Amino acid sequence: MVDLFRGRKWDLVGQRNIWFAISLLLILTGLVFWRVRGLNYGIDFTGGGLVTYQFAEPIDPGTETATLARAREALGAAEVDGLVQIAGTATEKDQLLVRTRVVAGPGRSASDILGEQRGSLLASLSTAFAGIEEVESQLVTPVVSQELIRNAIYAVAWGCIFILVWIRIRYFDFKWAGSAVLALLHDVLVLIGVFAITQREINSPFVAAALTMVGYSVHDTIVIFDRIRENLRLRKGDTFAETANISLLETMARSVNTVLTVLLVLVAVYLLGGASLRDFTFALIVGVIAGAYSSIFNASQVLVVLKNREEAALTRRRAAKVQGARPRARVRPAASRPAPVREPVAAGSTEAAAEEGEAAEAEAPAEPGEERASRAARKKLRAGRKRKKRF
Repeated sequence: MVDLFRGRKWDLVGQRNIWFAISLLLILTGLVFWRVRGLNYGIDFTGGGLVTYQFAEPIDPGTETATLARAREALGAAEVDGLVQIAGTATEKDQLLVRTRVVAGPGRSASDILGEQRGSLLASLSTAFAGIEEVESQLVTPVVSQELIRNAIYAVAWGCIFILVWIRIRYFDFKWAGSAVLALLHDVLVLIGVFAITQREINSPFVAAALTMVGYSVHDTIVIFDRIRENLRLRKGDTFAETANISLLETMARSVNTVLTVLLVLVAVYLLGGASLRDFTFALIVGVIAGAYSSIFNASQVLVVLKNREEAALTRRRAAKVQGARPRARVRPAASRPAPVREPVAAGSTEAAAEEGEAAEAEAPAEPGEERASRAARKKLRAGRKRKKRF
């Protein structure tokens, strides 16, 4: 396989502020749409009506897809927002379940709205399927939906906690784990933001797609982290930022190839899998792209920022420690004492005078500066005696 990224001189780590800005722009845009337009919650979250119809004859297994398509067209003709599903016994599929969205308004209760939907649905379905009859109808309260939302939030939160603990055990540092979890939160916020912008329906398959995306994203992040840790042992002279940049380029081909192969399958399912799978597949497509981006351009870059701060703090501590251990020079005041009285010395007794001077200097207490001067004078006298003996 040709690796188009290994050995390149691209400075991905040096451009981390650009990658952070792109992520921040996507998240803020999604949050603004979420705040202004809200999310398009499906029947699983809002509650609604559930109407069961009986076909005149069991549905042939080979014609289920065409039957569902006709049922959706009937819902569109009746101007009812809902989901359709073929049900029945284990041996015969002879029932049609229709879940409708019921939004009560001023002066109109949920029961009244469901009654109007039942009338229009039966008229439209009777045109599409001869002999179809209504069996039962009921209102589905949003109590179960609230529990579903709460369980979805708990699932994502516990998943992030488990990932945090495991990466901390694997890499012996919370900086690695914190970077990975921040990338996961980025992916979740991007997914919610895209659904807020496109106003696609958020239902139970959306929760499944979000959890799948979290697992996929952290898997790609772990691969990059492993390469960074391996290169840290091999490249002792490089900084952490240089090591991370080289590791990203070495794993870029694997990340891109993995994402492309998954996306090809998801796009095929989105185009050919039918309307019931499109929202789920769309969530997976957005999640896979966001996960690959966050693993390369967010998780490793956040780790570089944290490590750079750690190295800067360590350098400051070392400098402060060295400065505190350096001894300070003490300044002693010069003692005033009378100058020594020197007697005249004969010209032929130079050596005796030198020896007497050395003995006198040794007996008298000397200051640090005077001690250095006397030491230099003694060395000079010894050198003169050696030259005299030599000649």
